[in-house]
Amino acid sequence: MGNTLGRVSLRNVAAHKLRLALTVLAVVLGTAFLSGALMFTNMLSSTFDSAVDTALDDVDAVVRPAEGEGGIDNATFDAIRAEDGVERVNVFADVPVVVAKQDEVAIQTQLGTSRLMPYYGREEAVGDTPVLIDGSAPTAPGEVAINANGARHYGIAMREKLIVVDKDGRNELTVAGLYDDPLTQETSLVLRVGERGFLDAYTDGSTVPALTVGGGPEVVDRLRAQFPDLQVRAGTEVAEEISQQIRDALSFVSYFLVAFGLVGLLVGTFLIANTFSMIVAQRTREFALLRALGAARGQITRSVAFESALVGLIGSALGVAGGVGLVALIRAGMNSYGMALPEAGTGLSTRAVVVPIVVGTVVTVLSALAPARRAGQVRPVEAMRSGEASAPQPLRWRTVAGLALVALGVGAATYAMCWVEGATGRRAALVGVAALAAICGLFLAGPALSLPVVPPLGRVIGAPFGAVGKLASTNTRRNPRRTATTAFALMLGIALVTVIGMLGASMKRSVDDVATTEVSADFVLSGPQNGVFPLPEDLPERLTSVRGVGETVSYTQAPITVDGEFSYQLGPVGLTDVLRGDPADLISLDMVEGNSSLTGSTVIAPEEIARQRGWRVGDTLQVAGPTGAAAEATLGGLFRGSNILQSFVVSDEVAAATGARGAGRILMIGVNNDGSVDEAQLRENLEDAVRHDIVVQVRSTGDMTGEVSAMIDQMLFILYALLSLAVVIAVLGIVNTLTLSVIERRQEIGMLRAVGTQRRQIRTMITLESVQMTVYGAALGVLLGLGLGWAFLTVLEAKGLTTIVVPWPLIMAVLAGSFLVGLLAAVWPAGRAARTPPLDAIAE
Repeated sequence: MGNTLGRVSLRNVAAHKLRLALTVLAVVLGTAFLSGALMFTNMLSSTFDSAVDTALDDVDAVVRPAEGEGGIDNATFDAIRAEDGVERVNVFADVPVVVAKQDEVAIQTQLGTSRLMPYYGREEAVGDTPVLIDGSAPTAPGEVAINANGARHYGIAMREKLIVVDKDGRNELTVAGLYDDPLTQETSLVLRVGERGFLDAYTDGSTVPALTVGGGPEVVDRLRAQFPDLQVRAGTEVAEEISQQIRDALSFVSYFLVAFGLVGLLVGTFLIANTFSMIVAQRTREFALLRALGAARGQITRSVAFESALVGLIGSALGVAGGVGLVALIRAGMNSYGMALPEAGTGLSTRAVVVPIVVGTVVTVLSALAPARRAGQVRPVEAMRSGEASAPQPLRWRTVAGLALVALGVGAATYAMCWVEGATGRRAALVGVAALAAICGLFLAGPALSLPVVPPLGRVIGAPFGAVGKLASTNTRRNPRRTATTAFALMLGIALVTVIGMLGASMKRSVDDVATTEVSADFVLSGPQNGVFPLPEDLPERLTSVRGVGETVSYTQAPITVDGEFSYQLGPVGLTDVLRGDPADLISLDMVEGNSSLTGSTVIAPEEIARQRGWRVGDTLQVAGPTGAAAEATLGGLFRGSNILQSFVVSDEVAAATGARGAGRILMIGVNNDGSVDEAQLRENLEDAVRHDIVVQVRSTGDMTGEVSAMIDQMLFILYALLSLAVVIAVLGIVNTLTLSVIERRQEIGMLRAVGTQRRQIRTMITLESVQMTVYGAALGVLLGLGLGWAFLTVLEAKGLTTIVVPWPLIMAVLAGSFLVGLLAAVWPAGRAARTPPLDAIAE
């Protein structure tokens, strides 16, 4: 009998191809994302592994300076070269630079990089060396070789003169050669200069950053013995360490994509469970007949479980194939955004195939478990019934449990919002618990909650359509479980969209608030790449002669301690904020006590930090510079928390007294208009004054907020693109539910047609049912998203998200879109219902 039921299951699956396709598609979408995430991460890892392996291929040893030292002195460099067994020694360095043509306009490398390193020919190189495809090696001073794909992308020609700016100055280099580097993307520029030119222009003249050494495996032990103060490691060990760091950094991308894949599977789970529930209800007479013929309960249950396993296996296998397509799509998208990746295969691996297939199959089987058990409980006597045997099941205990979980979720979210003294991480975790409880609660209580909402909503929507509208409203009331489960899948997707929309809108408003309320300067001058390129030391003095420039404030960070502590401690390195001028001319500070003026030997501090250290206005503080020189400073004022100045700040005079003036880097200069010119003219004057510096950017507060807003919009675009997966699966669920409902109600629809109901009226009825479910699901999703979003953003208030914004245009668009989704989802099922032959349906 077991083999017979297995054959029955296979024939049943084959006989209902549409039902099979709709269910399989839900599994495909979820597993495709899961598989694609794993493949994409594999591809990125192999790309960077190849780059690292190539850079350190055949490198026997990597020599770095002792811990805390800035470099290896030239005497040690020469001693290593002269060491027995050492065949070749190369300078190992990678300097970030900004490149410009003769027009002094910096080449914007978008999301690529521009960097410079030493060049070695095949005879001198330790390990691999790039292959020149045009020109000659950059051996003479002032010559440079560039990756050919980058030169082609940015229109750099042979013998062209380039301006190359690093953090210490600017040099003019002539393009002597182009080399092939398949692992460097075309949006990046990798410049290589001869060793002598590198040592002269890109080191301090007395030290080198690091070395690579060739001389056989034994050279590592020999160098460790001779130079115990240096860090000497095997090239393979360093390559593995760098590769691991890259893999760790990429793990975030993997987790991010996998999370969305699991969201897709979660939404798909409800679709699959709903589908199998309807299938079991439709096949009641079939199961009863099998029971009457001697099939046991367990055999019926196993046959349905077997069908679900088959669906899961087929869908997951197709999902893996879809993952390959998804990776190709991501690559194409990155290419269009100027982030082309080197060719590194599809990232297909055993893990990327096995994990999605196992997860997709298990999720499908678990989703069908409850319907399979119900199938096994069908009694033989059900075979004698003429209609659907699925009697409505009571909702009382399910509803009570659901409402209790919703109450728990509301309580947890409220506590997280009110727990002001709690750590942000713990409060966010509480909101996560609240979200899980609320989602589970709404799933359980959904059928009961839909009864007082969906039918009245259906009557309102269906009012213009008369009797057909009333009939559609009645149909949604007949099976609240099905209505609620179908709407629930859409609710999840819409809730996520709402939360992300609130996060994005609040982030943009918070950034705008910081720029407009905290930055008081008319223009801010800063360097690219977050301070990697500090501003020229002479820039503040040069600005005083620019027409229209009034007050200027220079913001610097230098290695200065106040009462033995730095403003910011970054591992062994410490830095403290230094301001030259009145901070009020750059930043709007809310002073609690004293004033913000940093004239003379003065320090100002946030009131919270002053309270922790027991400082009071007027106290004398000990300040020390990098050479040990000390000075005394007076605490001149306390200010409330600032997003820009987050710790104590010392005056430029104090920095000079401790010998730290010039030891820091100017990160930002605020400039105010003296009133003699308008804003546009002042910007033009400033841009002309800094054009020669290449690295200085002139921005207004509007420019700064626009740049950050554009980044947030790009991030939201990616998030919405990923979230659309959940919405697509939910829409397919509605199509699936309606189609199966049409099949299940074939006799009923045939009877309606027999008594005179026209085809367009049948289509209208099914469409109205679809709209009711989608609008209900969207409205519930918006309410859930608003609640969770508000709680989450309140918790994040300590991280700078001080203003919570509800994106009403997005919400209105979602609700209007749900109406449109309902119309589109009903097109196929409504057409199928309208084509039902009346007499055939009644005869069945």
